Amino acid sequence: MSDAELLRNGSCPDKPRRSGWRCNCTTFQGNLGSHLNFSRMELTCSSSEFYSDEMTAPSNIIDAVSDLLGVARATVALQDRMLVTSGHRSITGRGRAARGSPESAAALLLAVAATPLSGPGVKETAVHYERYARLAAIAESGDWAAWPLKHLGSLPAGHSLHEAIAAIIVALGEGVTQASDLFLDAAPDADGVTTDLRIDVELEAPWPHAAITIRADQRRYYQTGEVDPADGVPIFHEDCIAQFKCRIEYRQTREEAEKYFDTLPRHPKAGRRTPDLRQTRRFTIATLAHIAALFSNRVKP
Repeated sequence: MSDAELLRNGSCPDKPRRSGWRCNCTTFQGNLGSHLNFSRMELTCSSSEFYSDEMTAPSNIIDAVSDLLGVARATVALQDRMLVTSGHRSITGRGRAARGSPESAAALLLAVAATPLSGPGVKETAVHYERYARLAAIAESGDWAAWPLKHLGSLPAGHSLHEAIAAIIVALGEGVTQASDLFLDAAPDADGVTTDLRIDVELEAPWPHAAITIRADQRRYYQTGEVDPADGVPIFHEDCIAQFKCRIEYRQTREEAEKYFDTLPRHPKAGRRTPDLRQTRRFTIATLAHIAALFSNRVKP
């Protein structure tokens, strides 16, 4: 089974399977947002389990995005070329000397994810990319927003969606895996406590809108001495120690919104109006961690 399959299936190599578990939440920290509702454990691989000891070429990024998002490589390669010709991805070196960057990986990831489910997709790659890459971090109050998290705190208020994704790729490549790596109030994992780090990036259409949610659940697992009668796998119980969550939405600036509005078809009576078909796309830490591994400067043990 490939690394990509392991991540998509929510399992990690060399880790025991766990089932038949329960969650007793004893302490809550941070912004929980909702009640816990666990039905079965999900094991999430982190970027620390994947390393790269070679320079990353654009072709490596194309391969990873194609494999992880399930899009034909020829399509992803064509979209990458369109980003280059439109000036949205810089060229560093030629041929075997070509090198990629977290910023170029974030651009390609956004371009592929922002392509609509139907319609003029690949031909309009640059247009779709621009609509989402330029979305700005905005709080509910309407003010510019910034991440109150370690490793992302250098992003200015009102930063772009592209800047945020590139910064997350860099952070994961540097080994961010624990709640304490990001959240100021979190304690480091110790005494059997482990962090389940989740990152979701959601893109919505037709009106360009996006959101990034970062969540870290700290849990302690322990064996019960029992086994699942169905498959003989040891049963683990868990205590939920703490939860942390931060979410930032990305919206169009007034200028970008006016540009988009002018592209909408004009109805003879109602004038311009937003299409009624709504689409939502999401990619997660499963993709971001693999992309980050291409740029990791960590050394294999």
